[in-house]
Amino acid sequence: MSKEASTHIIRKFIIDVILIGILTAGIYITQSVWVKFERGFFCGDETLMFPYKDDTVTVPVLRIVGLGLPIFAFLVCEWILLRKETDNKRVLRVYIPAWVRGFYCPLASFAYGACFIELITNIAKNVIGRPRPHFFDLCKPSVDCSSEAWQKRYIQPNEYKCLGENTEKFTDMHMSFLSGHSSWAAFTMFYLAFYLEKRMVWRGTRVLRHTLQFAAVMLSWFTALSRVSDFKHHWSDVLAGYFVGLTLAVLVWIWGTDIFEPKKEHKAILQQDLAPLQDIKTYEIEHQ
Repeated sequence: MSKEASTHIIRKFIIDVILIGILTAGIYITQSVWVKFERGFFCGDETLMFPYKDDTVTVPVLRIVGLGLPIFAFLVCEWILLRKETDNKRVLRVYIPAWVRGFYCPLASFAYGACFIELITNIAKNVIGRPRPHFFDLCKPSVDCSSEAWQKRYIQPNEYKCLGENTEKFTDMHMSFLSGHSSWAAFTMFYLAFYLEKRMVWRGTRVLRHTLQFAAVMLSWFTALSRVSDFKHHWSDVLAGYFVGLTLAVLVWIWGTDIFEPKKEHKAILQQDLAPLQDIKTYEIEHQ
């Protein structure tokens, strides 16, 4: 492997690490440093009167499945496709198998996409500040909504105090739009489905491939629907989050993912290459 090619691989890896590190810092800032906007409410808003429920799909499960399944698929598929590829490519005199380089390509793109979807979601939550459907149950605002003075008017955040006991959830109850569960699940599972369509191509796997793709999409769909049934989000929050996640998965897959293609043992013969052979055969038949 030439020195220039080795330098190119090292440079790309370092740039990826730096950029993903910057994006990760941005995620931390939008989650922990950014002062969130808090929207007020109307006393008669029935969409905010639902009871508080625990998550059907918890955040740890969401992260483990969303990261674990795609990364596991990358590892298995690239090893199966590229395990027999042999070359002399080395980086800093260390031999890097083809399947390892193939594994890194979708992994890096997927990591970028995961950071992007987190940033998009956090920014939307911080800027919009929409109360969740269980707002009244958690907050228990200090205003007397039965009083005529509070009827049919928008109540500003500085006009009330929350009297509820779950004080650790007071900030989160203003982060309904857009649904982070839905956007994350849609991005990770649709990206996995696109990847399987491209890389799970060995003989006899078509039915299995489509089954796995369907299962991945249904996992994301179930996660999105659970956010409505758990009263964590309004249906429009879930729809917006799911659309953003799906759109980003398409964009990252089409324009942001490089694939390490295995060498083809037999090159296809083009029609124009067959023409001279056909002419020779015809000449031999005519002169027999």
